[in-house]
Amino acid sequence: MLVKMAIRNVFRHKRRTFLTVITMAVGLMFYIFFDSLFVGIDRMVVEGLVKYSDSSLVVVSKEYYENQKAYPLKKSIRDEEKITRLAEGFPDIEGVAPRTQFLGELVYYGKSKYIVGTVISPERDEKVFEIKSSLKEGGFFSESGEDEALIGIDLARELGVQVGETITIMAQTKYETHNALDFVVKGLISTTVPSINEASLFLTYRGAEKLLDLEGSVTSLHIKVRWPKGESIPSYTKRVETIARSLQEKLPEYKVSSFMDIYGDFLLLMQQKKATTYIITFLILLIAAVGIVNTILMSVYERIKEIGVLMAMGFKPKEIRRLFLLEGIVIGIIGGLAGMVLGLVVDVWVIYSGINFAEMYSGMRASDIGMPIWGTLYGEWNIVAFLLSFGFGVLVSFVSTYFPARYASRLQVTECLRFV
Repeated sequence: MLVKMAIRNVFRHKRRTFLTVITMAVGLMFYIFFDSLFVGIDRMVVEGLVKYSDSSLVVVSKEYYENQKAYPLKKSIRDEEKITRLAEGFPDIEGVAPRTQFLGELVYYGKSKYIVGTVISPERDEKVFEIKSSLKEGGFFSESGEDEALIGIDLARELGVQVGETITIMAQTKYETHNALDFVVKGLISTTVPSINEASLFLTYRGAEKLLDLEGSVTSLHIKVRWPKGESIPSYTKRVETIARSLQEKLPEYKVSSFMDIYGDFLLLMQQKKATTYIITFLILLIAAVGIVNTILMSVYERIKEIGVLMAMGFKPKEIRRLFLLEGIVIGIIGGLAGMVLGLVVDVWVIYSGINFAEMYSGMRASDIGMPIWGTLYGEWNIVAFLLSFGFGVLVSFVSTYFPARYASRLQVTECLRFV
């Protein structure tokens, strides 16, 4: 009986109930939306690192690791074939690719910019990275690739470089002498990693030999671990780190790093940014809580005569309290369900349509607006977020209703009769 009475009382004042429910629903919708968005950002960042930047695992010499920010060309890997065989012995490994990075300066008709150059073996790199599929203009390296270069699309736009034009690359060789060489821009790369788009250049080992005097030096080996569609980031990270530990035991003279070892601090910062969103959502729900308190209090004051009648009929204070608590819970359930429906609508949009930052901020770069990713961002389904939002909505309603319900249960019959 109390449940039926509670439902009837909630719908007595439809407008007040509607405003309270819609405030709560909007707050829960924002929680679901931002949760989906941030999970999507996390996945996009990690996928960008794996697909374009460092892959799942990186092996370097310990000497190189200690001075890696200087990109020392002399600190090369001496056992490339041995490490490759070891890595390929794991069932989840899809490829191993050598890379050598260097610092340099790109010069084009009086304009210049400092860049991070990456020397690759095109055939092996394709098995690990997706640079070829990220070409926006032009093509990939030809069979020789000796005097060809690929550069980031934002870097090309900044300097005014077009496909087919000649650029000059200045850099220090392996023996720390300065050198400069001309290369033809073969293609422009557009990835989800802003640093590659804005300040990266790719050469083949054959082309970089004359520029850097590499003599076949490889400073890092990048290992791709299979990532099935649908597998979560924590699950994938666990598998990658298991392989990393196993390789490290077998290669004590080298440093084996997972993508989490390399970018763990950055990913942690992304997690901290979520807190801001949750604070905003909490404030919205706090407003909803005030609305619920107001709704129930108004209901109490408007129904003092009714409360007196119920008490006169034999209702105990705890039953009066339970009645109003049930009203709050009903509001919470309606608000929670409405929030889940609104959250589902925005989730469908952001998951299947996505947010195209490249179009939204046309003519701008990711660094101009502080974005860690670029391109089209897609959200991710998270059933837990839906369940948490519903549970939180009901909990907020219950807590918000407690004090008005307590007040109603302490009213005396004689006090109620004064309002008759």
